[in-house]
Amino acid sequence: MYGDTGTIRVEIKNTGSTGVAIGGARLFSGGVAVLNDKTYDAVGTIAPGSTMQFTFTMKANVADGIYYQEFYLDMRDGGSFRYYVPVRVSDSQIWVSILDAPETFPAESADTVVLSIGNPRDNTVNGVTITPTGSGFTSIPKAVFLGNLPADMVRSASFNITASQATDLTFVISYRNGINQHNETLTLPVVIGRRTVEPEMVINNIEIARNGPSVNLTGDVTNAGLKDAYSVQVTVGSPAQAIAPYPVYVVGRLEPDDFSSFEITCRAEGASSVPLLVQYKDATGKTYEETVTVSLTETQLPSQGNTGIQSGSTSSRNGPGGEGVSGPFDGGSARFPILEIALVIVGGIAVAIAWRKGYFAKIRKRPPG
Repeated sequence: MYGDTGTIRVEIKNTGSTGVAIGGARLFSGGVAVLNDKTYDAVGTIAPGSTMQFTFTMKANVADGIYYQEFYLDMRDGGSFRYYVPVRVSDSQIWVSILDAPETFPAESADTVVLSIGNPRDNTVNGVTITPTGSGFTSIPKAVFLGNLPADMVRSASFNITASQATDLTFVISYRNGINQHNETLTLPVVIGRRTVEPEMVINNIEIARNGPSVNLTGDVTNAGLKDAYSVQVTVGSPAQAIAPYPVYVVGRLEPDDFSSFEITCRAEGASSVPLLVQYKDATGKTYEETVTVSLTETQLPSQGNTGIQSGSTSSRNGPGGEGVSGPFDGGSARFPILEIALVIVGGIAVAIAWRKGYFAKIRKRPPG
């Protein structure tokens, strides 16, 4: 690679039957700089059947291409030997990309980031290590060691990232090309926010009824996200005070697009609105809380003929005839017609007794006038 240092090792062998005196050995630059071209100015004699090695250090300070370095061997008794060594310079870098990563990172929630590392070079690179660096996050693992990466090979590395703030997540990919250390970096912006695929609670159909100092709230909670919500519960916050019989309504698990009705009882003297709190967890156990403010300004006290008191800013629950459905089983405070029912029952009993005692027969037998 450009700027790398490399070596050329040349081995010669005396295949003759007598020794050969070597005056010197040189490697002439064919474009790539030779750093120790005068190391072998004096060599000596190579015996029959023996070998001798010459190692030259070079630095690739030229553009990409193939360069021919000339190895020159000077015979002391006359003559010389030349051999050309091709040296290829290629500045192709390790290729790194994000294979999988979320668009947003929920704060303090673990998310997976997967990197793809490829080697487009003609030679194997060694000691490939990926390390995430930066602040405002934690990573498991701290680093991934891939080792050797052969030519035209691709490998992946996975990290579980838990971010606490918006930051830049920089991956440092270090490797060796020969004896040379190289580093590549890839930066992933970390954006903190909620994702639409996560559970998302929506409150609607809220109805409000007063019963003396207490307020009764009923409605529906719907999971509008794309993942299950767990341990869903509904209650009220300050200045309201949750009281019996329904201080907290536990829904439990809500699948996507599923809903559940709830009922909450509270006190809210002097308050014009009540914060309705929806608490739930995602699949990792992380707790979320959403708040819906419910206005009490249009809530009325129950009276004759008013059988379903609701907030004017929310939709109502209607029965088959289009009238508000309320009573002791739906949390409403409308008057149940106990007196009228009792009078009907008493009247029916009186008629039955009169019939059995024959009063109606006597009336029929009484003479006219």
